Amino acid sequence: MQEDRLHRELGAAVAELRTAFIEHDRDKVAALVTDNHVSIMSYARFDGRAQLLDHLDDYAFRSYLTDDLTTTLLGPEEALVSFHSTLDGTYANKPVPRDVLVGEVWLRQDGNWREATYQETPL
Repeated sequence: MQEDRLHRELGAAVAELRTAFIEHDRDKVAALVTDNHVSIMSYARFDGRAQLLDHLDDYAFRSYLTDDLTTTLLGPEEALVSFHSTLDGTYANKPVPRDVLVGEVWLRQDGNWREATYQETPL
């Protein structure tokens, strides 16, 4: 039962963060990632929340669909989330890979789930 609840919580957090990226909602993105967040994609890499936010306007996603979301608890406050994504958009005015596999580590901090790492692998 607890795993089902955590899967729902993490799935909701993933969806909320994706929407915040599409809408360029800086406050929401800032609230949903850790201060030392790391993002690794084939087209960009960011070390820290501040650097990610500095480049938020470089993203122009029309959609960011996810499916096959799985969650694996790594500890009481840590989880690995993975899923397949279909992206429609650009980064710095260049198309991003359409089909990707995504791996994320989420940490519970102050009672809220926050993404600590994001890695995207083109298919």
